[in-house]
Amino acid sequence: MEPSRLVELAAPLTTGAELKDWILIVVGNLFAAFLAIRAFGCWLKKEWGEMVTLFVAAVFVGALVWAPEAVQGVLTGVWDKVSGTA
Repeated sequence: MEPSRLVELAAPLTTGAELKDWILIVVGNLFAAFLAIRAFGCWLKKEWGEMVTLFVAAVFVGALVWAPEAVQGVLTGVWDKVSGTA
């Protein structure tokens, strides 16, 4: 691969925020896939409680990866209600 092509591939990741988003998406997708595979294994062994727990965890991880602003808003709202500032 020629050096100019390497610079072209790295161009979208010029700031720390873009790199953070990229890492969050890649690692989050891998973690969600790992949870889905584990849940499928639990389904095969008929361990329903662990399967449901893994499914809920996968949904939460998916929400963090694909809609972080919405999750931040929900968690901030819940914290405001718990702390009494809302």
